[in-house]
Amino acid sequence: MWQLRLRIKLFLGVNRSYSNFALLIIITLFLFSFESNSFAQSQKSFSFGEKLKYKVYYGFINGGEAVLEVRKGEYEGKVANHLYLNGKTVGLASTLYNVDDTYESFTDPQTDWPYYSIRKIHENRYRHFSTQTWDHWSRADSSIVVSSKTGKVVVVKGCQDILSSFYYLRHQMLKNRPQKDQLIIVDTYFTDEKFPLMVRFKGYETVKTKFGEVQCMKFMPVVQTGRVFKSKDDMTIWFSNDDNFIPIRIRFEIFVGSVYCDLVDYSGLQNPFKSLKSKD
Repeated sequence: MWQLRLRIKLFLGVNRSYSNFALLIIITLFLFSFESNSFAQSQKSFSFGEKLKYKVYYGFINGGEAVLEVRKGEYEGKVANHLYLNGKTVGLASTLYNVDDTYESFTDPQTDWPYYSIRKIHENRYRHFSTQTWDHWSRADSSIVVSSKTGKVVVVKGCQDILSSFYYLRHQMLKNRPQKDQLIIVDTYFTDEKFPLMVRFKGYETVKTKFGEVQCMKFMPVVQTGRVFKSKDDMTIWFSNDDNFIPIRIRFEIFVGSVYCDLVDYSGLQNPFKSLKSKD
């Protein structure tokens, strides 16, 4: 039992720069989706009411859960997409390393650019709360973000926060089916740093889920090697190969073993779940 407890602690608290549980969920689950030539470019991949639930496993241990929602919101009198993510530990993992992290983003429904972002971190005794206000319209060649922690900084035009980037890519950015080994890059501003997200398309696979088999597009984000990841290809993401482009499964290899994050429930999808082959 003590070995099991040690492994859970290592998994959850291995490095402060990677220990934010919701951050791991965002990076692995929610960063990249692709829109293929076979679909109309005006087709929306999400709308108000979409809700996705995930469980995180380390071996047979249910270590955590996450919820991702698109709510109808408002920002300065304008209708906005209110994007919401909560990731937390459960069960034995929670008793050893309690995590309850929340990210929120209010975005323009037309451009999917963020108006306002919230980051609320609760990990054992560690607490963090910060906000970011985004101005994409006052400058022709760049955007401005104002952090409650560090003040104003000029960023790339249309720069995304870490949560909004997922929806931006699903709906706006990629209009053509990627080629195998194609590298995709999107600029974000996260934890008061400019943070380029990179992902490589690796082809197509079928993934078995509790709902049935799902035809998926497979991607490998380029991660930083070091204390958590041994190689830059230690993370794999499978997205549904249909109009919704929802993440189905994530696997990431860290020095204490393999961690899986699986979709366990969904509702409010914008389009038919055509990539799902239901169980007989």
